[in-house]
Amino acid sequence: MHGYYPIGLFLTLTFIYLNAHKLLGDPKQAYTVYLIVLVASMLFLEWFMPAKDDWSMTWRSFLRRDVPMMVVNGMALAGATFSLTALTLWLGFSETAGPHLLPWWGQACAALLFSDFLWYWAHRYSHEGKGRIGQWLWKLHVAHHLPQQVYVFMHAVGHPINAVYVRALLMLPSIFFGFSADAIFAATVLTAFQGMVAHFNVDLRAGYLNYILMGTELHRYHHSAAPNEGKNYAAVVTVWDQLFGTFDYHPGSLPEALGVHDPKIYPNSDQLGRVLLIPFK
Repeated sequence: MHGYYPIGLFLTLTFIYLNAHKLLGDPKQAYTVYLIVLVASMLFLEWFMPAKDDWSMTWRSFLRRDVPMMVVNGMALAGATFSLTALTLWLGFSETAGPHLLPWWGQACAALLFSDFLWYWAHRYSHEGKGRIGQWLWKLHVAHHLPQQVYVFMHAVGHPINAVYVRALLMLPSIFFGFSADAIFAATVLTAFQGMVAHFNVDLRAGYLNYILMGTELHRYHHSAAPNEGKNYAAVVTVWDQLFGTFDYHPGSLPEALGVHDPKIYPNSDQLGRVLLIPFK
C-alpha cells in the first residue's frame, strides 16, 4: 500500500489549507470528522493488509492495554492542555505580535520545527541519558516501548507523566511566540497525522519523503528491539535526526522484533498498575 502515505499527507495538508481559509465551518467538528475518517481507513488497512500479523491489534491488547491507556492519558492530556492554556492567557503570551508578521503557514512551520527540536532532545535523552535524570526519563518513557506490536491505537500507550511533559514541549513554542490559531491548528493536525501513521502496521513506503518527514518506515525502527537500532527521535520532521547523526533509514525492510532489549526486567505492557509504577521504583 505504497500510495497511502503521500495521499494521506496530501489530504491532510488540503484539510489544513481549507480550515485556514474558513471553508470547513467549525474547526472542532471538521477535525472530529477528519479523525474518524483517518482512523477508520487505517484500521481497515491494518486488518486487510498488515505488515506483520504478529504486530496486529488483538482484542486482548485493545481491551486490557490500549483502552485503559487511552482513558488515563486522555485525562492527563486534558488537564495539561487546560492548565497550559490558562497559564498562557494569564501571562498574556497570546497577545505577542512579532510572529504574526509571518503568514499562518510560516508560523505553522516554525511551530513544528521548534517543538520537534525540543522533543528531539528530550526524547533522545530519555533513551541515551545517563545519571538519575536520564534513568528516570527512561522509566517514564519505557511504557511506550514495552509493546511488541505496533499499530494505530498503540500510539496511545505510554505513561501519563510522559504524556504531560510531551504535551508541554509541543505547546511551548506556540505559547512563547504567540502563533495564530490557524498556525497552531495546522501544526496540531500534522503532528497528529504523523503520530498515527508512525505507528501504522501496514507496509507503507514514503520514498524521498522519509528525508523530510518522520513516517512509518522510520519510526517503526525506533521501536526495534535490536540494540543497534531504535534511533529516529523526532516526531514530525527528520531534519534534527539528520543534523545530529541519529537518522536510521532501512528502505524496504522491517525490524526483526519490536519492544525493549531486555523485556524480562519489566512488567508486561498490559499490566497497567505495574507499568504506571515503573518510574517510582
